[in-house]
Amino acid sequence: MPPFENGYEPTMRILVIDDDPEMGRLIKKFLSREDYRVETALNGSDGLLLIQQKAFDLVISDLKMPGMSGFELIRKARAVAPDTPFILITAFGHVKTYIDAMDAGVFEYINKPIKLKDLRLIVRKALEVDALECKIQ
Repeated sequence: MPPFENGYEPTMRILVIDDDPEMGRLIKKFLSREDYRVETALNGSDGLLLIQQKAFDLVISDLKMPGMSGFELIRKARAVAPDTPFILITAFGHVKTYIDAMDAGVFEYINKPIKLKDLRLIVRKALEVDALECKIQ
């Protein structure tokens, strides 16, 4: 990613994984304006490959995707990047799914449609909490 006009280059790296290309583009565009380096993947397998190749400060993933679900992605990604926080987004919000997400160690669970102002706050909170936990360890 080229540096911004002022020479500043964002340092926080976020991976967005969603099988809906429009949703991925929307989130990427929004978070890029918030000064994050954002990459996207269209499925869990491609997302996992990126996680294996690069370090991300945060992963935002859809829950229901063909091939590999968000839960399966999280389980496999934890073997490679155990401390990376995950935000899970879904259009299928149920209490059981929420409980399963928390049990999987998801930082936050967001129902679609996503409110971008809420996403901004959740992303900041996830990155701040992760930074604090790194300092404590």
